Amino acid sequence: MFGFVHEIFDTIKYLNLARTNMVAAWPGSYYRREFIELHFAHKRMFVLNRPEDIQHVMVSNSGNYRKSLANRQSLKPLLGQGVFVSEGKLWERQRKLMSPATHKRRLKGYADTMIQAGKEVALEMEACPLGSEVDLTEKMTLLTSDIITRTMFGVELGERNELLYQSFQDYQASHGRIHISELIGLPAWIPRPGQAKGRAAVKLFDSVILSVIEQRRKSRREHEDLLEMLLEFKDQEGEPMDFSLLRDEVASIYLAGHETTAITLTWTFYLLHEHPEIKRCLWDELETVLKGREPSFDDVSRLTLTRAIIDESLRLYPPVHVFSRQALGKDEVSGVSVPKGSFMTISSYVLHRHKLLWENPDVFDPDRFLQGRSEKINPFSYIPFGAGPRICMGKHFGLMEAVLLLALFAQRFDFKLRPGHPVEPLGRMTLRPHMGMPMRMVKRSRS
Repeated sequence: MFGFVHEIFDTIKYLNLARTNMVAAWPGSYYRREFIELHFAHKRMFVLNRPEDIQHVMVSNSGNYRKSLANRQSLKPLLGQGVFVSEGKLWERQRKLMSPATHKRRLKGYADTMIQAGKEVALEMEACPLGSEVDLTEKMTLLTSDIITRTMFGVELGERNELLYQSFQDYQASHGRIHISELIGLPAWIPRPGQAKGRAAVKLFDSVILSVIEQRRKSRREHEDLLEMLLEFKDQEGEPMDFSLLRDEVASIYLAGHETTAITLTWTFYLLHEHPEIKRCLWDELETVLKGREPSFDDVSRLTLTRAIIDESLRLYPPVHVFSRQALGKDEVSGVSVPKGSFMTISSYVLHRHKLLWENPDVFDPDRFLQGRSEKINPFSYIPFGAGPRICMGKHFGLMEAVLLLALFAQRFDFKLRPGHPVEPLGRMTLRPHMGMPMRMVKRSRS
């Protein structure tokens, strides 16, 4: 009896910590344990660190699990019934509709846009006074925001880009925390803290998203992008997509298509600052492969260390740091009975640093993703994009974007962290640096 009560108190303590910073709440023992069972009120929660269990929940028996209520409630005010929130038949239709826009055959055209947008930002930065400082999180987010709207919606946002950036910062501040109300299953109409600020953020976000849709509707040019596919969609009865769902899909693709890459680049440049020997190896590869020119689509496969650096950054600081599922029916995992309604939690942050799965898990070692070592990595011990049917559609888009932009900016700049600046990962909706990433720009010669 005492052990059960002690576990309840531990669970409540974890939930209180998790509301502020989810990754800081994970106990140190979880990085060595494979299967953790917790109790809260009338619910059971399981934390999975065994690759076989993750494969079972996310792939083999994925039909028995849906996104948890907490996960859906955190996203629904912003994304509505978009593809990252919806379930069942609606999700299947949305996924099928959007898949062609992120297919590998379209990547070459997207690469040109990525490089052009990146060059514009790099030139602005090069024009800054010597020794200027930039918040790299903000700079990379604005850049990837510009890229996703150009590639998927055929629109250049201009000043509206800043509004979108600010709206999402406000939304994360209001909806990025776990609320106990979701964990015990209270309905959505019961008020939660921060809802007023969240509504204001959504209103600002909508003002830009709706202007993008309206701008396209008035355009007389032909487009071959995702927004055109959504606008031209007809269901089995020949009816176009409902406007509210159209809005939700545009919002979903915008959010997923820029936030994770921006965070990945931010953490990558921080890790390179902390490991100058790896940064020099990166520079050597860029000079050998690119010979002073800008990177292109054809270079992505040749920049093997550049890609490995991105992969290792995603391991240590996965932007999507937790996946939560709820059991629709009874199941069995690791020989343990899983009742209907149980929560299955997979923290990619913990999984990627787990002491039983990785050699020197806390060390930044991009070589582990190079040929000769990468083959030893269990695919279900490394899930920065998720796994199974709901694996991120934009995985290949995001990886290519991260490699190209890392190469482009590393050619031109040596980023140096502001002395004494505290760097702490803040795990809420995504895994961002808590106090930003202020870095001094030191220009490099590409000759």
